[in-house]
Amino acid sequence: MDLISIAKPPLFNFEECKWFLDRGYDDCMHQVLETSIRKLIPTPEGNCLIEVADGDEALEAVIITGPESPAAVTAVRQYLSSWFDMERDLNPLYDLTHQTKTSWLTDPYQGLRLVMIPDFFEAISWSVIGQQINLKFAFALKRRLVELCSTPHEYEGVEHYTFPSPASVAKLTVAELKERQYSQRKAEYLIGIAQQFEAGLLSHEQISGLPDTPQMIEALCAIRGIGEWSANYVLMKAFQRMDCITHGDTGLQAAVKRQLNLDRKPTREEIIEFLKPFKGWESYLVFYLWRTLSDKKT
Repeated sequence: MDLISIAKPPLFNFEECKWFLDRGYDDCMHQVLETSIRKLIPTPEGNCLIEVADGDEALEAVIITGPESPAAVTAVRQYLSSWFDMERDLNPLYDLTHQTKTSWLTDPYQGLRLVMIPDFFEAISWSVIGQQINLKFAFALKRRLVELCSTPHEYEGVEHYTFPSPASVAKLTVAELKERQYSQRKAEYLIGIAQQFEAGLLSHEQISGLPDTPQMIEALCAIRGIGEWSANYVLMKAFQRMDCITHGDTGLQAAVKRQLNLDRKPTREEIIEFLKPFKGWESYLVFYLWRTLSDKKT
């Protein structure tokens, strides 16, 4: 197995990213080990089970099973770079938090990258699955969908999966998902979105071709089952848009409430005002605010 090395940018912390991927939820899309992560990654020549670990100057990955052709290696390299947002220079963000005397938002987690969901269909499906339920139940529902629609790849007693294709989800019935504790509407939304992908009515290229984030949000919100929160989440995680605020997100509300020492949920206007000094970096501030929720309040 040849080593695939991806040079680490300044301000990159693999342990912080690994922490985010291992928060105690039953996520069937990757396996977090003591010093590495295993993930099944789709490539043009078939799925590759990879293991990625931290090196001195580079992320170091190996293909455990699957094709090791140049095309597969390139796909793995591109996936990892996107997954960990490795091409972004975070120095301007850190400079900004120091200038605004808010470095306590970023410095404790220095090098944490916005962990992306490179596949648009996976990101939008996850945004629907997670609507108005707690994370533990959301991860359980995701596993049920994945196990229903995807073929497991077993290695060392662990089943690894890629996310279902739109074609496989489009064939489902509402009844099949309701049997797995999906609500009627959530089942309809997922199947309907998958059918739009299959019909060519929805694609990454169509959304990314729009001129700015507001128009992207408008296009996504025109899809049945997608509201403002889902649209911003998808643009943040699958399109790497940096100016997204997940309005309505309970985690964001809890974090801002904590930072402002409020005895109530912050208003939309208060959240906008809190993030105002970080124009162009709102997505990262939201992500770092989520991270603060794991720390004990001092």
